[in-house]
Amino acid sequence: MYMSLLSGARNNRNSNLSEKIYKRMKTLFPNAKQSLAAGVILLSNIYSSLGKYEEAKNFRSNQIEELRVKVKVGLSWTEIKGHIVQLKAHDHSHPQSTEIYAKIDRLKSKAIENGFIFDSSWITRSLNENESIESVLCGHSELLVIALNLIQEPAPKFIQVVKNLRVCGHCHEFTKVIAKIEQCDIVVRDANRIHHFYPNGQCSCQDHF
Repeated sequence: MYMSLLSGARNNRNSNLSEKIYKRMKTLFPNAKQSLAAGVILLSNIYSSLGKYEEAKNFRSNQIEELRVKVKVGLSWTEIKGHIVQLKAHDHSHPQSTEIYAKIDRLKSKAIENGFIFDSSWITRSLNENESIESVLCGHSELLVIALNLIQEPAPKFIQVVKNLRVCGHCHEFTKVIAKIEQCDIVVRDANRIHHFYPNGQCSCQDHF
């Protein structure tokens, strides 16, 4: 329940309410380390969305150290031709990596043509000199496995993905656009819920993620 409240506060960029919710979580569930770590990520996202990048960085590092947990690596899985494929964020290990990133680039271009804006508030660290907002956001694992599906012949009209973390707001919005561009159904099971992205560009969660 508290994570849902925190997600709602994130969507409204309400840092004061988010801080109160997180403190309440720590008081009630001090041993729920992984849930608290997920709360840390959400709250740091809120700080970033308000332009408080240094505060986001410090809060995240201090709280993770206090909780003594390791931040989970984002992983996504999908089935390709009867085989389960696992990719992490910015993964280049797959034999079709060149085609995957080329497909991502084409999807980015089409999304921009349709007025999509890549929201830097979902980035909680400083960019390296060889990075762009788009390259960081579009390297998330669920987008890579979606692109992997879309470069298959023939391209599937129904794609299934499982992710071990919550889908971030950027990937949620971008996947809606991808489903509409490609006119396909995309189902993503993340750590919180099942999202069914429809060819009309809508999601079954009605943006409550």
